[in-house]
Amino acid sequence: MNIDDVMKRIKNLQEYEVQITVPKEFHFTGSVPYDIHIVGSIAFVTLVAESFDEAKELVYNYFYNNPENL
Repeated sequence: MNIDDVMKRIKNLQEYEVQITVPKEFHFTGSVPYDIHIVGSIAFVTLVAESFDEAKELVYNYFYNNPENL
């Protein structure tokens, strides 16, 4: 990725809130990379990403593909 691509990405970053059902086997270990508020079994995750699709993918990967939670 060259400097122009990096600058374009930085300029396009926005804050998004993604809601996701917390998997039963999920538990917090170590630092948490996002602002997370959990109500019942729903997590409200606020994060910075280039698009809503990217934000959803990051949140899904954190909750479902995090090796510390498997």
